Amino acid sequence: MRPLEFNRTLRQLVALPMVLLVPMAGFIVWQIAAATRAQEELDHSDQITAQLQRLQNLFIDQETGLRGFQLTGDPVMLAPWQGAAGPIQIQFANLGGRLAGDAAQLASLNELEGGYNQWLGFARAVLNQDAVALKAAGMNQRGKAMMDGLRASTVAMLQHEANLRAEQYRHARWLERRELVSLFVSAVVVGLLLAMFTRHHVHAISVSYLRRIAEITDRSAQLSESQQWFQTTLESIGDAVIACNLRGTVTFMNAVSEKLTGWTLADAKGKPLEKVFHIVNEETREIVENPVEKVRRLRQVVGLANHTVLMARGGREYMIDDSAAPIMSGAGKTIGVVLVFRDVTEERRIQNALVASEKLAVAGRLAASFAHEIHNPLDSVANLHFLLEHEDDPEKRGEFLRLAQQELSRTMQISRTMLSLYREPKAPIQIDLRELIEGVLLLLDRRLQHQGIGLETRIAGDLSVEGFPAELRQVFTNLIMNAVEAAGAKGKLRITMERAESAEMHGAGAAIEIADSGPGIPPEAVKRLFQPFFTTKGADGTGLGLWVSMGIVQKHGGSISVVSSNDPELPGACIRVFLPARTMAQQAGEPAA
Repeated sequence: MRPLEFNRTLRQLVALPMVLLVPMAGFIVWQIAAATRAQEELDHSDQITAQLQRLQNLFIDQETGLRGFQLTGDPVMLAPWQGAAGPIQIQFANLGGRLAGDAAQLASLNELEGGYNQWLGFARAVLNQDAVALKAAGMNQRGKAMMDGLRASTVAMLQHEANLRAEQYRHARWLERRELVSLFVSAVVVGLLLAMFTRHHVHAISVSYLRRIAEITDRSAQLSESQQWFQTTLESIGDAVIACNLRGTVTFMNAVSEKLTGWTLADAKGKPLEKVFHIVNEETREIVENPVEKVRRLRQVVGLANHTVLMARGGREYMIDDSAAPIMSGAGKTIGVVLVFRDVTEERRIQNALVASEKLAVAGRLAASFAHEIHNPLDSVANLHFLLEHEDDPEKRGEFLRLAQQELSRTMQISRTMLSLYREPKAPIQIDLRELIEGVLLLLDRRLQHQGIGLETRIAGDLSVEGFPAELRQVFTNLIMNAVEAAGAKGKLRITMERAESAEMHGAGAAIEIADSGPGIPPEAVKRLFQPFFTTKGADGTGLGLWVSMGIVQKHGGSISVVSSNDPELPGACIRVFLPARTMAQQAGEPAA
């Protein structure tokens, strides 16, 4: 049975009882309403009977009070007569409302009220008589006859109401019996109709269900085979794989992950991921956030931070590079997390060696400039020292000493700048970019003069960022030296630095551009510039400078790109560097060689 047909059958099975039960319910409600009305009529009759009896008792109270006063002449005896006067009027009013639908009883009530009013007039006349007249036998007989007439009328009304209630009671019992019989007959009819209707459909659904069970059994076998394929594939890949459920407990590990973590699948299954996959920061040794929690929070693929170390069960440490991804159900709900990671200890060691090699290369390229920069001031100091030995004029000796001091100060400034190139703090500090770039230009000043480079600087003052000054000096030394080499002899170079406002993709910071008048970079080479070992300098380049610079800038949370310049005076390459005011870096990089 196809899903559409199955759904239609289910709708019919649900709709038919509703179609049958609605008329049945209406019929039963009608029966219940009739029985309820009959019961309300009985209650109404009982209320009329109670009020008539109450009225009769009030008549007796008034008659008793009047008789007591006639016999004793004591006004105290009139208390029952006076107390019953008001309630009698209320009872007459209430009975008039309740008997509005019964003309005969209403006429009897009016006759009763008229007789009561006559007796009431008689009673008031009696109260105005003297003591002798009160005890007259004829007066008492007259009052008694009037009161007997009232009691007879009340009894007649009570008898009429009793006969009416008996008839209503018989009708109510008949309605109850009819209601029970109707309910039984309706239930039998509806049950037979439902049984006949559902028998065929339930049989069809049963056949379809058995067929579906067979299909599911076949599909389960296929899924089991497919799962075996996937498991064999995961076991054979070179990366480590750990899968866990949404609660963060391990459900699967391949052989590589068992080797790296030191846990077997049998031991790790059902245990919390953070116990099996214990990762810390390489520098601070603080525990890194559980990838399961991060994936569950972000619902997307996430990667671990740099410098993450896996602490194996046996105490061995591995530098790892990994990612975590959510496992989604067909309904789009996250049901688990899979971790894929690999040992990058050897790769990280090679990268660190390359970075150290590049730092040595930068230091070597600066060594010649440094030697030339300090040679001239020292040479001047030696000449001034010679002149001081043969000069007796105090004024000239003072001038020679002042010039020697200037040359020594320049030498000390160059020396400090050279030493600070690899003197690194342990945490990011505030860096004056203008001072940093000017220090780099001071080291390269001799080379710029030697090649006749025309340098133009547009460096904004009072612009600082957070970072590691030695690493940023290495970046700008490398970029400026590349620009000088590209510009060639008598070339031009322009360095621009300005404040960068906060944008959608980054916060506020500083933007630095280095443009040269060289031949530019071929478009096919731009995409590969920041790859390790790629160089456009042939045998003169290592291919590591821009790769290391990219890593340092990204470590600070910035970006670096190379485009062709649009300036006619500087048609070569234009390198753009963005550094945020607050760095993302949290610790110092690898120490210099």
